[in-house]
Amino acid sequence: MHFFKEFGIGIGHYTIAYRFIKEHKLWYWLIIPCLLNLIAFAVVGYFSWTYTGDLLEYLLVKMGVEGENWWRIMLQGLISIFVRLIIVMLYLKLFRYIVLILFAPMLAFISDKIQEINTGRKKPFTFNQFARDVVRGVVIAVKNLFLEIVVTVCILLISVAVPVLAIVAPFLIYAVESYYFGFAMLDYRNEFMLLSAKQSRQLINNHRGLVLGIGAMFNLMLFIPFFGVLMAPVLSVVAGGLAFNQVDPR
Repeated sequence: MHFFKEFGIGIGHYTIAYRFIKEHKLWYWLIIPCLLNLIAFAVVGYFSWTYTGDLLEYLLVKMGVEGENWWRIMLQGLISIFVRLIIVMLYLKLFRYIVLILFAPMLAFISDKIQEINTGRKKPFTFNQFARDVVRGVVIAVKNLFLEIVVTVCILLISVAVPVLAIVAPFLIYAVESYYFGFAMLDYRNEFMLLSAKQSRQLINNHRGLVLGIGAMFNLMLFIPFFGVLMAPVLSVVAGGLAFNQVDPR
């Protein structure tokens, strides 16, 4: 299936996921995960914002731009905006991987329930299998985080070496972040289908448009006050599972 068509399917399935949850009255499964998402976002945000002020003060002193001259005030403002943008990026990156690593048990449970309803197949529950699924989710999240950091650093280094590319660097970094998060969301569905990690990776890489669509929509939702933080992780795993069933029915 065409890359852009699958990308559109990934984006569109967030609405389908919301309707699916509503139709099957699944909100009671999602209350605790949603609240924990919100708490994690608030805790990470609090510490990020608290230490941003100290970091700014340190940088301004080291760079010698403190003062009351108009150009110094303007420079301080630009530095402040730049630093806060970096903090926001790091903050959102950290939040995404807190979701993937700490909330892996909940995401695995929700994904299994959604697949049972959507496919009509039952996956016998055993604690050992569930524990393996959780460990697999954490391992993939950590591996993807490492790969994401490597690719992001390479993009930044290239943009420094070739300043013209600095214009597109933020979009490339956004795409990389979206891809690796979408990858993790789709793997939960493949766990349910009893695919090995290697089989899952090969299958997901054949549907890059879908992966990018799921991850990109998650990142966009984080900018929606309250609702985005509350619902983005849960909707992502539901949308990812339903969308993958459409493009690759098994």
